[in-house]
Amino acid sequence: MSNEVIALIVIFIFVIGATIVGMIPGMNKKMSLEEWAVGNRSFGRWLNWFIMAGEIYTAFAFLGASGWAYARGGPTFYILGYGALAYVVGYYLLPAIATVGRKHGLMTQPDLVEKLYSSKALGILTACIGIAFLMPYLQLQLTGLGLIIETCSYGQITRVPAMLIAFTMVATFVYISGLKGVAATAAIKDVVMMVAVVFFGLYLPAHYFGSVGGMFEALDAAKPGFLTLPGGTKNLDVSWVMSTLVVTSLGFYMWPHFSANSFSAKNNEVLRHNAVYLPLYQFCLLFPMLIGFTALLVLVPALKTPDMAFMAIVQQVFPGWALGLVGGAGALACMIPAADLLLSTSMLFSRNVYGRTIGQNASPATIGRLARMVVLVLTAIALALAIFVPNMLVNLLLTGYSGVTQFFPMLVLGLCWKKATKLGAYAGLIVGEIFVFALILGKMDPLPFANLNLNAGFVALVANAAVFVVVSLLTYDAKLERSAATAVNPNNFQV
Repeated sequence: MSNEVIALIVIFIFVIGATIVGMIPGMNKKMSLEEWAVGNRSFGRWLNWFIMAGEIYTAFAFLGASGWAYARGGPTFYILGYGALAYVVGYYLLPAIATVGRKHGLMTQPDLVEKLYSSKALGILTACIGIAFLMPYLQLQLTGLGLIIETCSYGQITRVPAMLIAFTMVATFVYISGLKGVAATAAIKDVVMMVAVVFFGLYLPAHYFGSVGGMFEALDAAKPGFLTLPGGTKNLDVSWVMSTLVVTSLGFYMWPHFSANSFSAKNNEVLRHNAVYLPLYQFCLLFPMLIGFTALLVLVPALKTPDMAFMAIVQQVFPGWALGLVGGAGALACMIPAADLLLSTSMLFSRNVYGRTIGQNASPATIGRLARMVVLVLTAIALALAIFVPNMLVNLLLTGYSGVTQFFPMLVLGLCWKKATKLGAYAGLIVGEIFVFALILGKMDPLPFANLNLNAGFVALVANAAVFVVVSLLTYDAKLERSAATAVNPNNFQV
């Protein structure tokens, strides 16, 4: 068989196999809304491990890390740091979130905000902002998936059919099995992805330069200073890295789907245990970087799309089965996060927008049926946007990480500071989002300030937190102190 046929067979084995595994938990079983959305709060260490890791190590970890290494050099190493720091935050934050979730039957991040501040309107606003940032993130997974399969099938399957096939399968197992289906497929994705990146990350430098050390020596000789800051950029210096590490580590768990994933844990010890050991995954991110550095030295002519470095060099060296392995791993790295994004976005709309407005009297069963239907609608919308207007949501995507990070003061101070107020949360969130859009869309990211280059999201977060604290102190009324039922207590963060 030709390389094209072999690569396609390998890719579809992964895609179809993952879909079948994802459908199994919900087959021949009628799931309640709680079981479909948060796994009935029964996930032990392994299921919670894979659902957490599965949404962290996406197409960016698989292709973006190698692309950054190929194009930017030294600044790429921030990727190794922010996840490790984020797990420290998660060790304390996620159990606090899960405690309130179990106590009050919460299923989404806006549920938590509504409970903390006794404000339905603030919960709806949080849901709308969450949807606005999740949709372009979902479209990113779609676009990446189409590109990966098109490249790894040697062009035999073009981008549009690839997206249609794979995301129809994703919508199917999310519709049937919910979070349990996502967790089951995440386990397959992580294993395949780790095998692929470790193998190619070690083999390719050895193949061309004799060893990983030999590759670094050749890179330093060919491009002096490329591995130090600011590397292949003009302004991604030490100040940018430090401010980026702060904003990304604090914002790491602020994406709405991580709250639902935290609610899935059967107890807080599961979340703490996984926060301790998940940093081991950071080692896996080193290998795509090694691939990107190797590709920079050996690929001629230079790539127009740096994110294609991983696939381009594998295609140059290996037969079809190997490219199929890369394509299959890359496809899963897009499909599984997309599944969780679909699930989370459908819950935000059905439970926190519809369910808090015109559907206030709807039963959990009705909300559950609507959420499943919304999965299908969202899939169709994301596909249409990715196919017909692929750049339409690019500005939201650019602001995505910095945008969701603006939830941090509202959530963390709401959990541990008794003087946090609803008006403080509103004011801080609005100011933070305004700063994010103004700076990033105004092409002021990084922001030059006193010989520093600061991440725009960091600047927005500082403004957000300052406004939140000041407004809360000005509007706090001891007589109206929030009820202890909302678990506003520093003890939430006890080890």
